[in-house]
Amino acid sequence: MSATHPTVREFMTPDPVTIDGGLTVNDAATRMFQIHARHLPVYVGGHLMGILSDRDIARASASDNLEGGRGQTVEQACTPNPLVCGPDASLVEVAHTLARRKIGAILVMEGGQLLGMFTVVDALHALVKLLGGDPEHSGMYTVPTTDPAIPAGSPDARPDALLNAASTRSLLTNQVQGIRVNIDTGIDNPDIRSDAGKRSAIRRAATTVYGRDPDDDKSA
Repeated sequence: MSATHPTVREFMTPDPVTIDGGLTVNDAATRMFQIHARHLPVYVGGHLMGILSDRDIARASASDNLEGGRGQTVEQACTPNPLVCGPDASLVEVAHTLARRKIGAILVMEGGQLLGMFTVVDALHALVKLLGGDPEHSGMYTVPTTDPAIPAGSPDARPDALLNAASTRSLLTNQVQGIRVNIDTGIDNPDIRSDAGKRSAIRRAATTVYGRDPDDDKSA
């Protein structure tokens, strides 16, 4: 990679999934969801006809709902004459074109063949790489977890860490004989999952404060 003249080839998404223009917009939406994509090159009879974005799908779906239509085809909904560049096009120029024209992707072609697709996400990965980071192993969004069974940065670590931070050390405040008793509890503590458990916890706290179980006074 040239540090001074990076090209699209170095950062594009190679061999992008394409879609037939005769399929329905619903088919395209399902396909996008399956492959986690936001753009699909559209082909009809082996010829490039356009590019379909998630915005095109939203626009087509809204139009169908308003007009009571049966659903548009991908060819009808796609953006025709998509922007195309060569694989050795300047990364700076292509990224500037995406920003200036406010579009999400440009197709990379050579000799009439589709080689790849360069998207805004690819541009962000390129930015991270050129600034000295690693786009594949960035810990930027990793939330630390206190559970040793779940490695930090794993797919399960983030929600568990958020749950721990928000709920695990909550304070349950109750009144016992005019004195406010704060019971420091954990969300996974089985003792406080029921009303009976809460009362038991309160009695334990009151016993600590008074040196006796408050229920003993009721039975006296």
